Amino acid sequence: MRVTASQSRLVTADTPWAVWLLGLAFVASGTFVLGLPLVADEWAGFGIWERLGIVAIGVSHLAGGLWTIRHHAATRVELDRARGTGMHRVHRPGVRQAAVCRFRLADVRALHVREERDSDGDLLYAVDLVLSDGRNLPLQSHPAVNVAAARERAAEIRAFLGLATPASTPSLG
Repeated sequence: MRVTASQSRLVTADTPWAVWLLGLAFVASGTFVLGLPLVADEWAGFGIWERLGIVAIGVSHLAGGLWTIRHHAATRVELDRARGTGMHRVHRPGVRQAAVCRFRLADVRALHVREERDSDGDLLYAVDLVLSDGRNLPLQSHPAVNVAAARERAAEIRAFLGLATPASTPSLG
């Protein structure tokens, strides 16, 4: 997550480029495998199980890549102290319109570092903004392994908003 701040404005941006590129590699490999029957002379000599296996691999790569790209959104948060407003924007690839949430800075109640576990059980950390109406706005769509960086970013945003440091970090793990 990248944070850019001035006297009256703070902008955070989190775009999961590495995850999107990984997904794109799977989309490309799936497309390549599914396109092989159109150009490979050997295709005619394959049996039904070999053909089904090749199609299954191609479809799996294509679907997995598309899911990976679509599942990880880019987030952007703009906090404007001069106007007293904030905006949280979530953009998913393939969706034309970004989801936008506008709020007053006076409605921000907390900013915390969220802990969660990945599929291997390893801890991941993400920064979340909590509003007075209970909404939890994630500032990162893809949690990171570096807790120090997440806490540093959270402290920077808290200082901009004039929020107190929490006594403990909430855990969802």
